[in-house]
Formats: sequence, structure tokens, C-alpha cells
Amino acid sequence: MIPQFQQYKGSFPYKTDSKNRVNVVPAWRPAQGEPVNLMPSISEGVKILKVLTQEAFEYRVERIKQHAESPKQESQMKTKLVRMLREVSVNDQGKLLIPKDLAEYAGIAPDSEVMLSAGDSHFEIWNRDKFEEIFGLSPVPEDEDHLAIF
Repeated sequence: MIPQFQQYKGSFPYKTDSKNRVNVVPAWRPAQGEPVNLMPSISEGVKILKVLTQEAFEYRVERIKQHAESPKQESQMKTKLVRMLREVSVNDQGKLLIPKDLAEYAGIAPDSEVMLSAGDSHFEIWNRDKFEEIFGLSPVPEDEDHLAIF
């Protein structure tokens, strides 16, 4: 069964405040009081942060269970996943606090420009300069559009 995740679409520029909080796109905000997890990751060779709901985390755990080749590998992969996660929340004003070490990892400084970008079962927080350097506002080139969907 394929889970029905929160549907993320698009990429949005935002600015962090002096405490490294960023507004979350209103449609992407979890239910009040529902925790989310930040996870350091790499996309297109750039260090980013992935934001996972509890549902997206559980989906990853289920995938580990389905694809691990042994109980030992399953345990190691689950341990690696939970070690990488940091539970955070979105406050009443819709702001997510990015912990200092994770902000530094992703090259996000207080009062800086970031991009919130849709992912498959998560959304991502990027340093805006890095995001625009890679993606800009250009459409996907025809030779990369093998399925004719862009």
C-alpha cells in the first residue's frame, strides 16, 4: 500500500529571522502540536535539510523493514535514521526553528534567504543561493524530460 502523504508542491523563497526561524508555507504546516523531524541530507550535491512528518518517518521505517536483508541490517538502518533526526515543531505563528548545528550544516545563517522546496514525502529547506545556482527559474531541458511531463 502506498501511503497518502501531505502533498507538497512548488518552491517558495523565505527569509530566516534573527533566531533562525523560518515561516512554513501555510498549506505545508502540520496539525497544531504535531511534531516534525529535521534531517540533514544531500540533494544535487548540496547539503540541505529535509522536513519529515511522523507519517513520512514511519514510511521510511516500513521501507527499511521491507528491504533489509537481515535483522541486523534492519536494526542498523533504523538506528542510523533515528540518529539523523531532530524533532522540532512549528509554533502558533507557523515558524519552524532550525537548530544552530543543522543550520550551519545546510549553510543557513540567521536573517538569510532560504527556499522551501517540495519533495516526494517531505519538504526541503535550502540555502537560497545554492538552490538558485542549481535550479534557477529555468524549465527542465527537453533532453531531460523523457516522460514529457515538464
